[in-house]
Amino acid sequence: MRRARRIGIGLLVVVLLAVAWEPTRVGIQTAVLLPNLLDAGPKPLSVFSEAPVRSSVPYRAAEPGADPDLAELWLPAWASPERPAGAMLLVFGVNNLGRNHPAIERVADGLARTGVAVLVPDSQTLLKGRLEVGEIDGVVRAFQLLAARPEVDRERLGIVGFSVGGSLALLAAGDPRIAEQVRWVNAFGAFAEASSYLAAVSAHAYRSADGTEVPWTPTPLAREVYLRFMLDQVQDRGDRRRLDGAFGPDVLAGTRPPPDPEIRSDLDSRSARVVHDLLTAPTLERAEGFIRDLPPSSLAFIDAISPVRHLGGVRAEIHLMHETQDHHVPFVESRALAAALDGDARLAAHTEFRLFDHVQPDDLDLIAAAPELVKLLLHVRTLMEESL
Repeated sequence: MRRARRIGIGLLVVVLLAVAWEPTRVGIQTAVLLPNLLDAGPKPLSVFSEAPVRSSVPYRAAEPGADPDLAELWLPAWASPERPAGAMLLVFGVNNLGRNHPAIERVADGLARTGVAVLVPDSQTLLKGRLEVGEIDGVVRAFQLLAARPEVDRERLGIVGFSVGGSLALLAAGDPRIAEQVRWVNAFGAFAEASSYLAAVSAHAYRSADGTEVPWTPTPLAREVYLRFMLDQVQDRGDRRRLDGAFGPDVLAGTRPPPDPEIRSDLDSRSARVVHDLLTAPTLERAEGFIRDLPPSSLAFIDAISPVRHLGGVRAEIHLMHETQDHHVPFVESRALAAALDGDARLAAHTEFRLFDHVQPDDLDLIAAAPELVKLLLHVRTLMEESL
């Protein structure tokens, strides 16, 4: 009871700050939305707003005989062709949550109650822990579906991407099919360069702006996705099994395995030997070098999913968010994106927090975290001004 009271008081302080600092409709609406986004304290939206209209819609055809990929559409109760709403496409990364996970439902419901139409696409590939170039097309198709809805105002369309979904959102926003329609993109916890991200997970370290190697511990999910990607680069099944059996358990456990010259000499393919070197890289510098030795097809994939290499086609305003203690994607990745956009009018905001566990709310004392909450409110308010 005491904790709930403290949280309630903290949120009240934030609301009062919002009203005093920015006494506008959007400022107040954003402050009232925050409890839903953070899953903390009383949620007045659930009491004083109409429940949104929710439906599941197909957005991408699947393989013959398989069900199509579905997206969850949340519309404000009042939205209609005569009164269209601004809209957001929410793109989540490699996870097993899905569009019907309670945390995702809470965010989508809160946004729709505030007055924003929301589409949350599911990707069977991402749900299985894999990332493929085709996922960029999936984001484009989901955006096209949202833009085509008669209840949606095409002049107020944006994309919010979380984690790898933030990288996909930036890549999709530069696609010629939708580049002129995407008004803004908010990338939260995204990577800029796939090669630097893979090297960081490999070496348990990232490189700071001055070139220093900074120790870092990747999350279990980051290690799992990294291991799966590395093994996928090995075409020979026997080599893949040997690598997985010899090094997979250590990688997943967070223990950096040492090189094994005997196993390496027994591998039949060059790609397998490079993957052996990456899985056992002793330093960040060595990991970076081994990535450059990957097969051309692997390097082409890394290029295709690295948004910092494809910003030229993006016409939208770009908003960046990152948790400074992020152990899934190092926060320097967002700094790399910001640096690439330095002096570019497209960079609307770059905000760093100490408030989240990657892209999910951390279990913090919200009163003590009030300065961070104000930063969050100001950042989110900017997005809401584009949408409401």
